[in-house]
Amino acid sequence: MISNDLESDIMIRSIHDVKATDLGGQTVMFKAEVDIDGREMTRSYLEKINIENLLDEINNIGNVQDAEKFMLKHGENIVDRVGAEIDRIERNLRKKYPDLRHVDLEVL
Repeated sequence: MISNDLESDIMIRSIHDVKATDLGGQTVMFKAEVDIDGREMTRSYLEKINIENLLDEINNIGNVQDAEKFMLKHGENIVDRVGAEIDRIERNLRKKYPDLRHVDLEVL
């Protein structure tokens, strides 16, 4: 079942407000709210960047403005990673369940 697949994904901590609509002709719409595991998402982000460069950036933080610049850069990158992971999960669901016409996962 779709809900079980979502719950078994490492990035998803829990799912809520699940709605599936049968549109007839073996076509289904699926919507759910998902609670993302922030630690796993951050781990995924860290696997995609150069940790040595990250450490250099951290060591070069010398004032509040540098800290803000660092946080804005990496915060935005992590949010982009969330979008990429949601796209991956939706794509995998569509592959596994060809009757899914529309998948809408909303991050809580």
